[in-house]
Amino acid sequence: MDGKLNCVIIDDEKHAVDLLGDYIEAMPNLHLVKYFTDPLKALIDITVEDNIDILFMDVDMPGMTGLDLSQAIRYKTKYLVFTTAHSKYAIDAFGVQANEYLLKPISMSKFALMINRLLKSESSLKKASNDEDFFFIKTDQVQKYVRINLKDLIAVEGLNNYVKIHTVGGMHIAYLTMKELEVKLDGNNSFIRVQRSFIISMDFINKVEGASITLNNKLEVPLGTTYKKHFLTFLEKKTLRSSRGLSE
Repeated sequence: MDGKLNCVIIDDEKHAVDLLGDYIEAMPNLHLVKYFTDPLKALIDITVEDNIDILFMDVDMPGMTGLDLSQAIRYKTKYLVFTTAHSKYAIDAFGVQANEYLLKPISMSKFALMINRLLKSESSLKKASNDEDFFFIKTDQVQKYVRINLKDLIAVEGLNNYVKIHTVGGMHIAYLTMKELEVKLDGNNSFIRVQRSFIISMDFINKVEGASITLNNKLEVPLGTTYKKHFLTFLEKKTLRSSRGLSE
């Protein structure tokens, strides 16, 4: 599953938001999804469904500090980067699982080097995922785990704070996010995200009618607008066409 890393900025200073926005736009692997100048609004509006890869957040903000806010939304992003003019918060920042700590003023070179470190980490994570052909999920029963073989995985369906894992052997519900499953499957060419709530295995596609994908287990999945172009490119590559002219 290819794509840019989704970014969100939280900083009460608009000029700081604009600067980071320019840096993000200049990086070919990044995409700015949204930004906030009010941390309280960010607390309310940011959801797991935003699929955030990198969250850039200031520390000193009115109403709620970045450190306090991170405790509430850290699980909604893969990487957390603090951007602040004060070095004194560094220890506390890594205490809330920050991946990077950028001191203002932030230059383009400093920003690019930091992104390069994160991309290397992302690449290592994908390689580790590719080396495994199965994973376990914990069920709601005490001490019960279920093995999920990737060759048997038909689809992953988002369900608020849970996911439905559709397999050849049946359906399982796990306390995981779509982002966590996407990271696990990223780099595996058998899987493709076709909308915000669905990742499907291309090995189990039965038919495609308009914007509806039917899988072998009769699950019908609507094709999302954001993911349509990528899916249709795959479909075109896999479609067998005759080389004969219509008049033959």
